[in-house]
Amino acid sequence: MKDKSVRIIVRKKSGHGGGHHGGSWKIAYADFMTAMMALFLVMWLISTSTPQELKGIAEYFRTPLILGYNGGKNISDSESPIPGGGDDVSKQIGEEKNHMLNASQNEYEQLHIERNLLLEAARKIYETFEIDNRLKSLAPNLIIELTELGLRIQILAFDDKPMFGIGSTSIDPNMQEILHALAPIINSLPNKITLSGHTDERQYITGDRGYSNWELSADRANASRRELIAGGLDSNKIIRIIALADTVSLNNPNYSKDANRRISILILNKNAQQYIENENNMTGTDFLKQSKTIIEQ
Repeated sequence: MKDKSVRIIVRKKSGHGGGHHGGSWKIAYADFMTAMMALFLVMWLISTSTPQELKGIAEYFRTPLILGYNGGKNISDSESPIPGGGDDVSKQIGEEKNHMLNASQNEYEQLHIERNLLLEAARKIYETFEIDNRLKSLAPNLIIELTELGLRIQILAFDDKPMFGIGSTSIDPNMQEILHALAPIINSLPNKITLSGHTDERQYITGDRGYSNWELSADRANASRRELIAGGLDSNKIIRIIALADTVSLNNPNYSKDANRRISILILNKNAQQYIENENNMTGTDFLKQSKTIIEQ
């Protein structure tokens, strides 16, 4: 009996296609993934859009596309992120978003630079008062702090180092030295300043009917203005003189009531300066428009 060997036969299936369904499922899967990617992209854009942009997008889908391209009137007459006119609406949206992002980044960088500039000015003030022995003894009369409006320098009065006499606008030699030391440092900055005068709680016999703490605080601020200019400050840097009388007290247990006979110098940041300048240049019509906008909001 002959030995029988096992013969293994491999049959290769000929023909095209990938299994029972062929390769068409790959195309369907690719279409599905593309649709999902588009969905998540739209969801991301909506989550990062402002209410005004969302309103414009909704309006775009309510308005025939032909109006969007030919400059048709918006339903709500509001600014739309898909403005009428132009060759490529989607391109305009991208350019506007990029412009907003660049503007925000530039504004942040400018604020950071300005903040460092004001902090550097504060450092120079401390160094100036630390080097000079005479000024060093007057350093406790200063409060320097960075606020939302800029760098504020307050010059306080103490019993042994008064800045002004009681009910007087005459500047004490101590105050004069401080102002003359501050003038060149403030003048080296591009920022403009405001000057605020304060009084303690003592009232005149006539109250507010005659010469009062309001006039006194204004006169003290102007007397300080003159000394700053005498010390080298450019007068154009002073944008506003403010009289506050006794309405803004220090309310600090470490200071006596006499400390409220003080002057506040505010080195304005860009936003605060712009606000004051716009307010100063506002006409009656502009005021009515702004008031109307506030009421509508």
